[in-house]
Amino acid sequence: MTQDFRSCPDSEGLGSHGNGRITIGYASEVNGPDSGEVQDFVPTRHELIQLVKYWATLDLDQQFYFFLYTQTGSGERRRREFARRRISRIAAILGAEEVRKAIDEAEQEYGKTIDPRAWSIFMDGTPEDRDAFQDEVQRSFS
Repeated sequence: MTQDFRSCPDSEGLGSHGNGRITIGYASEVNGPDSGEVQDFVPTRHELIQLVKYWATLDLDQQFYFFLYTQTGSGERRRREFARRRISRIAAILGAEEVRKAIDEAEQEYGKTIDPRAWSIFMDGTPEDRDAFQDEVQRSFS
């Protein structure tokens, strides 16, 4: 059976650019065929919470990567923006409190996978702590 896909409004303005040899900013789940909405499927409340956790984890992973390496790419920036838009839409449906709880749970789970010192500095460090840690990471590559 062929599904009817509609362009996702959260993809607006997040398109990729290219010249046939190189493409900048392409992310299938943001601006490609995987970003289409499926008209014949409505997620449950539980599924919406899982989606918040998914997108919050993706956003957090991108933030943590930037914290470590002070670099990002055009695809990553689009994924982060798309993730935040998806979470915002779900918050409009479920309420900010329920979405905040799901984000907090995603942060706790993600934090368990990270070096405790790095996580502590990422979450609660001063700007000076963060700068010193980032310098340490950069020196480790030398």
